[in-house]
Parts: sequence; structure tokens; C-alpha cells
Amino acid sequence: MSDPQSTGSILHGTHDGVQVMRFIGEVRHTLGPALDRFLERLLEQRPPGILFDLSETTIIDSTCLGLLARTALRLQDLGLEKATIVSPRADIREVLRSMSFDRLFRVVGELPPVAGSTRPLETGRYEEDDILAAMLGAHRVLMSLSEQNRLQFEDVVQALEREAESRR
Repeated sequence: MSDPQSTGSILHGTHDGVQVMRFIGEVRHTLGPALDRFLERLLEQRPPGILFDLSETTIIDSTCLGLLARTALRLQDLGLEKATIVSPRADIREVLRSMSFDRLFRVVGELPPVAGSTRPLETGRYEEDDILAAMLGAHRVLMSLSEQNRLQFEDVVQALEREAESRR
């Protein structure tokens, strides 16, 4: 069995009505389609709260960050509470701040342990086109957050758009 710290996984559960998602290990773009679909279904339920626990996250890539940002923007559109991101790692909190996440989320260093069971997010198998679509959408959202992000991700989005166009 592979080590979830090196391969990455996402667990989810509920605590007092709040949706809790734990990101473990290296959370990368290959989890993007599953995360995107799960978050879309979750937002349809209009949850009273969402908590993204990055306490056990060693790496979270820009695709997954973009999906979190899109979720935060959708929460705003729905008039719902800001989601909370928990990360005890100063380097991850600094990345979040540099990408304007402190405007979209409550970002905290720690929370008391959350009781309740969690289960793995169903990842299934996704085609390369699904992964590419999740990556492209996520990076477009990141670009929209700030001028700095636009400059940082403009080339990435253009490359992903070229890749998508070549697959049509």
C-alpha cells in the first residue's frame, strides 16, 4: 500500500454541520477533477461552513489552490460564510497570503482537533482531458484574484489553453 503522505489524499467528513476536508501529503493536480466535482456537489447543498485542514499537507499545487479559490468565490456569491483554511506551516500560510487567499478565507495556524469520522474522497480514474480542464479552470480563477497572480499564471494558462486546443 502506498504512503498517503507521498501520494496525497483528501478526506472529508462533517462536524456539527461544517464540512471538513483534510488534505494529506502531496495534494496535486491529479486530484483536481475529483476535488472539483466534490466541491461542486458540496456547494449545491449550501453548507453552513467549510473547513479545509492543511495540517498534514506537505505540498498543495496551484491547481488545487485554484479550486479552493473558486469555492470561496462561489460561497461569496451564495452569501454564505467564508471557508476556513487551517495550516500550522508558515510556508503554506505565506503562499496563501501571497495569492490573496487571506481576502477569501479565514486562514488560521491551528484549531482544536475536530471529532468525527472522515472518509477518502472518491478519486476514480479521470482522463487527461478531465485533468487538463480542472487545471485550466483553477488557474483562470487564480489569475482573477490579483494582478500579481495574473502575471504569475498568465503563461501557465496560455500553455494549458494551447494544450486543450491541440486535443480538440
